[in-house]
Amino acid sequence: MTGPQLEDLRQRELITQEQYEHIKPILTGKIVSVFYELRTLLYLGILLFSSGAGILIYQNIGQIGHVLALSGLTLLMLACFAYVTLKRQPYSHHSVKPPSPYYDYVVLLGCLLLVSVLGYAQFQFNLLEGNLEWATLTTAVIFFAVAYRFDHVGILSMAITAFVSFWGIRLSIVNWAAGDFFTSRQLYVTALVLGLSLTAIGSWLDTRKIKKHFSFTYQNFGFLLYFAGCLVGMAAEDIPYGWFVLLIYAGCAAAYRIAQWKKSFLFLLYAFLAAYIATTVWLGDLIFDQHEVLWFLYSIISCGALIFFVVKYRHYFKQ
Repeated sequence: MTGPQLEDLRQRELITQEQYEHIKPILTGKIVSVFYELRTLLYLGILLFSSGAGILIYQNIGQIGHVLALSGLTLLMLACFAYVTLKRQPYSHHSVKPPSPYYDYVVLLGCLLLVSVLGYAQFQFNLLEGNLEWATLTTAVIFFAVAYRFDHVGILSMAITAFVSFWGIRLSIVNWAAGDFFTSRQLYVTALVLGLSLTAIGSWLDTRKIKKHFSFTYQNFGFLLYFAGCLVGMAAEDIPYGWFVLLIYAGCAAAYRIAQWKKSFLFLLYAFLAAYIATTVWLGDLIFDQHEVLWFLYSIISCGALIFFVVKYRHYFKQ
């Protein structure tokens, strides 16, 4: 909206004089919102606090002792969860407004301290020896419960990361030790299944109107895992990579559909980059190995197409 448009709305009496006086300073830049800057500083402060606590304990462990340090972290974690439990709002399938400006950050701090406590217990006392993957799965379950009960998208991201890490721990240690990361089907098949599952869960929650604002996080992780699994599968030699090219094209079609549905440029960017990589590998193996001139022309044209895509469609979704 421009200044003349705002003036036109007032003259046509579509807005009151009071509304006009509130909107005009924002439109002219006399009042500037620092909401996102403050949120960034608060999140950064939480991360710095949790990191600083760990460094302080590590540097002074001889004076305070391991048990005392672990007890202090545990008490602080319990204090965070006690605060958010006392201040919590009733559960709702819709977005819930936090009861205080600092509520979400206390939830985040409590979950970060939980990770610190579990990590401390493992590396110092080996309390999770032989059960690290199950401890990771338990952490994921706790984070899922916290994310839904306290309506926190950031904790949901941590929950999904922990859940994916559980499968990574179970599979990657054996495969990496054997040195067959790019030939083992387990890793990329697991990535494909998890990616499809997370994307389906996000779409289902959206259609059922259960925490619709969580669906983007599920779909974001889902597409990243799906495309990563397809690209790793293309590098493997046990299955013809043409099948993975087709899977990537199918995923791109789904990402394009969700991008249109959600008006999200990010999913469209995922689809474009994945299709570009798959097409480049396929054409390079099929044609360009024997025709350097065609490879050069393709590089120039594809780079120009990428710039055109970013400029045009980013503007479209911004509108």
